[in-house]
Amino acid sequence: MGSFIWNTSSAKNSEWWKAYDKLDLQGGKITFICDDDEDMIEIIYPDGLFIDVGKPTFGDGYIITVVASNDEAGWQKPLAEINVLDKKDLDSKIQAAIVQFRPSNV
Repeated sequence: MGSFIWNTSSAKNSEWWKAYDKLDLQGGKITFICDDDEDMIEIIYPDGLFIDVGKPTFGDGYIITVVASNDEAGWQKPLAEINVLDKKDLDSKIQAAIVQFRPSNV
């Protein structure tokens, strides 16, 4: 599964993260930062793969960004940027990104 870290001190709704507690992280470590914020959720893998979930300050919806490493080189060439318009779809889109970039046979 993976491990969970909660940072709910700045969360608008301290229970917001429960919508994502059933994600199969496939070995990743998830950090819940703040609901409906640019920095919302981060999933980190031992090999450096990084999945970032946030709500941009511009436009509607959310963005899931997948990078090979959480450094300048990784962010210059993201592996994927997935736009999600409706928050109710966010958990399934995060899971799809995990499955795509962390196949269970790896």
